[in-house]
Amino acid sequence: MGYQSWDEVKRKRGIRRVLLIILLLLLLGGAGFAGYHYYRDWKEKKAQKNYEELKERAFGTPSVTPSPAEPSVTGPAATSTPVPTHTPTEEEMLFAALLEKYEEYLTIHPDFTILHQENEDIFAYISVPNTIVDYPILAHEIEDYYLDHNLDHSTGYPGCLYIQNCNTTTLNDPFTIVYGHNMNNGTMFGSLHKYDDPEFLAENKYFFVYQERRVMVYEIVVVSYITTEHLLSDDYIKVDGKWKFDKFDGYETARMIKRIREGNDARSFIATPEPTDEDTLMVLSTCGEGKRFIVVGKRVLVVPTDRGIPMK
Repeated sequence: MGYQSWDEVKRKRGIRRVLLIILLLLLLGGAGFAGYHYYRDWKEKKAQKNYEELKERAFGTPSVTPSPAEPSVTGPAATSTPVPTHTPTEEEMLFAALLEKYEEYLTIHPDFTILHQENEDIFAYISVPNTIVDYPILAHEIEDYYLDHNLDHSTGYPGCLYIQNCNTTTLNDPFTIVYGHNMNNGTMFGSLHKYDDPEFLAENKYFFVYQERRVMVYEIVVVSYITTEHLLSDDYIKVDGKWKFDKFDGYETARMIKRIREGNDARSFIATPEPTDEDTLMVLSTCGEGKRFIVVGKRVLVVPTDRGIPMK
């Protein structure tokens, strides 16, 4: 081996030291990256477990009569006074048909006292059969607060299902948008992507939304990927340099259908007959493929929780 000067030795030692530092930083970075994802995964699983425990506490015994009670007559009057024949309404017939498949969704109602003990911002609860979607829906005075806040108000994922301030908590707006994250583990609105499969959609056409005195049934009428533009952007006006929701103009649904058709996505589903501006819609919105993924339900039935008589 040839002679090396002291300067050459120092230079090589310096290079080795730099390489060692880089290697150390890479190892620390990798450990930190893995640790972050482990913590995030743990936090998401913990949040999901909390939601499941909340459901167990909030949902109790049946609280809705399974079907409208028919009048009964006994004794002498039974033969002398004919009982008027009740002709079922369209809503009652739909209720009876749904009851055969979805009895657990139509007869058990959450205790909102328990839900409000968890978080006072809960104003509704949604269940989508054969998906993980089984969560409360929240609203907050700070726009998009629950995008990155959890039920206990801690920050970070998975957040909560929520509406923006353009919608009211009555759920009687003609067009209500509920937002939720598309979580990798399928929680929150992640499992909505099951509706990409036409066979799944055909077998799972309804979802259920609960409020304190009613159960609302929504029939799925639209499934599509759309641009990230806000679905209610035409209903906003600029005031003092800031965008502010003005009011519904009555053409929200027509504009949504137009945008879907202009998108030319072969996977898009629009029911026949298609929804109109006369319908009351709920849009379940999440992300996917750099776009918004929406599952839209049309309200077809409202069942009061104090009696099982359905109505519009």
